Amino acid sequence: MVETIAGVPKNVPKNVYVNWNVTRACNLRCKHCYFSSGERMPSELSTEEGFSLLEDIRRTFGKTRVTLGGGEPLMRKDIFEIISYGSKLSLSLSLATNGVLLDKDTAMRLKRAGLEEVIIPIDGIRETHDEIRGKGAFEAALQAAKHAKRVGLELVIDPCISAENLAELPQILDLCEELGARQCRIFHYVALGRGQEQFFDAELDEEQYVRSLYHLYKEQERRQRLEICTTQACQYWVLLRRKFEEGRFVPEFFFKEAPGCRAGVAMLCVKPDGAVTPCPLLDVSVGEVRETSLKTLWRSEVLERLRQRDVEGRCGTCKHKDICGGCRARALVRHGDVFAEDPLCGFFET
Repeated sequence: MVETIAGVPKNVPKNVYVNWNVTRACNLRCKHCYFSSGERMPSELSTEEGFSLLEDIRRTFGKTRVTLGGGEPLMRKDIFEIISYGSKLSLSLSLATNGVLLDKDTAMRLKRAGLEEVIIPIDGIRETHDEIRGKGAFEAALQAAKHAKRVGLELVIDPCISAENLAELPQILDLCEELGARQCRIFHYVALGRGQEQFFDAELDEEQYVRSLYHLYKEQERRQRLEICTTQACQYWVLLRRKFEEGRFVPEFFFKEAPGCRAGVAMLCVKPDGAVTPCPLLDVSVGEVRETSLKTLWRSEVLERLRQRDVEGRCGTCKHKDICGGCRARALVRHGDVFAEDPLCGFFET
């Protein structure tokens, strides 16, 4: 029997989303994996500890969105129990999967357990996707997306955009529309984890990055039924604000979501072993859920600084700091400091 959980504390903003990497185990060895997924961690949260975590999320952040990722979350044998428990707590649950294990029966079990949304990566058209993720991964992702839609799950496609597949972005967006995705959530590649060894030269340079943001906006204007958003491109908010001020179309999330870098502002990540970080890409732990409540961790010094946009360098003096703040993951990778300037931020200063 699931206990009733109290409402959100007044000192916590409403739309704080939690990304829980439920396992590091994975059936693929993607070249760009920020988490170096493969083998499970020996100290991963147990089923009961996972239930306690979901209760803590509900108690701290209310009926929020929880994304279950990995690794590959479908490699956890108790994933359906976790989803069912979270659903009974009135949490909105998404599953981020590479799609290989998501057949028709699995999609139906996920739906019945209470899952609302599936997030599937498409990193290029067939050969490109398979070169990055493994032979057959592209076709598996397509079939998984179709299975999800057939059973009534919402579909989000989240491509990882790099120098290897930037030219294929229009085709990826075509696929999003064909598959009936509600959103294309674009991740601009940052070399972390396995990517530092196998995909180290695939990051976009500043010129490519800026051009990609303008191209995204053009595609958004053309494809207004498909919501196009970004995860590691907080400067896109600056572009959207400019377009809004010009009286141009902007997607609905511009008015509803926390703008810019959301790490520690409107997002928390829980790693498989219970460590809490501001976002999945930031290897900066503020504590562990086995030892400390999320309500207490939310008030940690690092998260308070992130919420105040207490950043340095060009990001600290930029007039767009309020809606951007610079990508904290890129700052950490480039400068070794989570509060340093975003190396791709300068174009938007004026």
